[in-house]
Amino acid sequence: MSIESAEPAAPSVRTQPVAPTAAAIEPDELRAVEMFADLRPDEIAWIAAHCERIVLTPGQLLLVSGQPAEWMFIGLRGTIEVRREQLGASVPAYVFHAGDVAGVIPYSRMKEFVGNGRAATHAAVARFPRTLFPELLRRVPTLAPRFVALLADRVRDATRREAQLERLLALGKLSAGIAHELNNPVSAIINSFAEAGRRLRHRGQLVVELVRCGASPEVLERLAALRPTADAHARGLDPIARSDRLDKVDGWLRSVGLAEPWTYAATFVDAGLDIPDLEAATADLPNAARPAALKWLEAGLALDGLFTSAERAGTRVAEIVEAVKGYTNRDRGRDMTDVDLRDGLDATIALFASRFRERGVTLERELDVPLPRLRAYAGDLNQAWSHLIENALDAVSALGTAGRVVVRAWPEDGVIVVEVRDNGPGIPEPLQERIFEPFFTTKEPGHGTGLGLDIARRIITDLHGGELIVESTPGDTRFIVRLKLTTVATLGV
Repeated sequence: MSIESAEPAAPSVRTQPVAPTAAAIEPDELRAVEMFADLRPDEIAWIAAHCERIVLTPGQLLLVSGQPAEWMFIGLRGTIEVRREQLGASVPAYVFHAGDVAGVIPYSRMKEFVGNGRAATHAAVARFPRTLFPELLRRVPTLAPRFVALLADRVRDATRREAQLERLLALGKLSAGIAHELNNPVSAIINSFAEAGRRLRHRGQLVVELVRCGASPEVLERLAALRPTADAHARGLDPIARSDRLDKVDGWLRSVGLAEPWTYAATFVDAGLDIPDLEAATADLPNAARPAALKWLEAGLALDGLFTSAERAGTRVAEIVEAVKGYTNRDRGRDMTDVDLRDGLDATIALFASRFRERGVTLERELDVPLPRLRAYAGDLNQAWSHLIENALDAVSALGTAGRVVVRAWPEDGVIVVEVRDNGPGIPEPLQERIFEPFFTTKEPGHGTGLGLDIARRIITDLHGGELIVESTPGDTRFIVRLKLTTVATLGV
């Protein structure tokens, strides 16, 4: 990556770069740079005569983000780091060593520097003015193809590094979403088992108390028999009916001598037990044993609820893990496989669910139409789905609860169509032709690399021979994917 290709970042320090020193640049210093090593003495002397020396101590600025790109820099000694803040802490985007040529170069369209360049060590560079590029190429024509090759290397390196950054950003977002999704069920499991342990210890003490009060084994069996027959029909009660039943059960528990009856009444009501059930189960008990018996029964019902809650939470964890496996296809090789697109779309939707909830945006799934299987790179397609869904989420986030994203898929004349639709502000028509360009983004600096849609396009069109188009008006933007139902033989796999 070059200085010109670093991602724009909001510089935390706006200190002016170090001024050039009066010391002249010796031609032999430039001859140590590979690009200039074989130049004629008069050529290299002319370049040296028009350079200015900049000497830096560790931490000093060579350039700042936003500074006009008016100079080509030639490394003479030490190391310069160009940094960005896109991943939180500053991350080196480019390291400029002695012998390197950086900054703006001939044929570059860079208008301003987009990174903060600081000396990592004691360093010295020569800077050559952009205004003299035409004369430089006229006097030293052998440099022209070298600058073209250097510019091509920059673009190639920038693409590789930015693609890697995009993957890291996507991984970070995915990890955050997974952590958020796992946190709730894992917390529920921990809390359920902690409470279950407390309840079990208390229930053991109640058994001792019941025996002391003369409760027979038959009575305990009758009480225990209420647990498997208890149902959840009371959960369907409307709030007023439930409140009335709670008041009645609370009053009855109080009448049989149970202290703090309100702490037990909800368990009985939610288990579907009413006063006649409790009266019948405790009819043969001595009055002194009734409170302990009811507490023992309530503890058992509560344990059932706690273990059910833990089981559901564990199932949710398993579903999340399965979604992650389905999304990454980590249990498959990097080969084409028979793919049901709904599986990948469902896995991607599951991993984005928490982010939609956090922003209050509605995510709708319309994937009930059976789809024929096709040969594809499942993991790559899932990456494309994630870029399209994330793009839609960003488009509607400002709408809050009014935001809506719909993911649809259906078969159509030898292709499978996948549509990601949102009701955001839309994409202005002049920009619709540019949104798939690498590094093009309308987001604020630090909130995107401009590669998400380009990556999705390359996965769908280049890797799978499909089509990705956008149709957008205010309130209705649709990214439409068409994938051909191509056979293995046709693909030559």
